[in-house]
Amino acid sequence: MKIKRILAMAVILLAAYILQYGVFPLCPWIDTVPNLLLIVAVSFGFMKGKKHGMIVGLFCGLTADIASMGTLGFFMIVFILIGYLNGAFHRWMYSDYIVFPLIVTAVSSFLYGCYVYVFQFLIRGRLDFGYYLLHIILPELIYTVILTAAVYPLLSLINHKLELTERRSATKFV
Repeated sequence: MKIKRILAMAVILLAAYILQYGVFPLCPWIDTVPNLLLIVAVSFGFMKGKKHGMIVGLFCGLTADIASMGTLGFFMIVFILIGYLNGAFHRWMYSDYIVFPLIVTAVSSFLYGCYVYVFQFLIRGRLDFGYYLLHIILPELIYTVILTAAVYPLLSLINHKLELTERRSATKFV
C-alpha cells in the first residue's frame, strides 16, 4: 500500500472510532450506536478485495478491542472475517452501486450481532436470543445500514481518488 492510502485509512479509522465511541453514544435520540468500524471494514473489503479487507478488518477489530477494554482479539477475529468475506464479492459486483453494499452491510451486521451474542451471552447461559435480536441486533443493523447509505459513497469517492493518485504515480515512475 502507498503512503497516501495508509494515511487516508488511518484518518478514516480514527474518524470512525471517534464517531462510534465518542459522539454517537452521546446522541439522546438514538438508543443503539451504528457500527461505523463495520461499515469501513465492509466497504474497503468490497471495494479493494480480500487482502485489503482483511488488513482493514484487522485494524477495525483492533480499535474495537481497545475501545471495549476486553479480550484483545475478540472483535479482531470477526472484523478480519467480515473484511475477507466482503472482499470475496470484489470480483463479482461493481462497487459504485449502493444497493449491493447495503445488502452485504446488513448481512455482515447481522453476523456480527450473532457472533457477539454467541460469545458474550450464550456461553454465559443467557438464552433469550429473541430479546437480543429485537433490542440489540436489529436496531444496530438498521442504524448501520442507514448510515452506510451516507458513508459508503464518501468512502467510494476517497478510494477512487486514491486509486487515481496511485495510477498517476505509477505511470510517472515508468
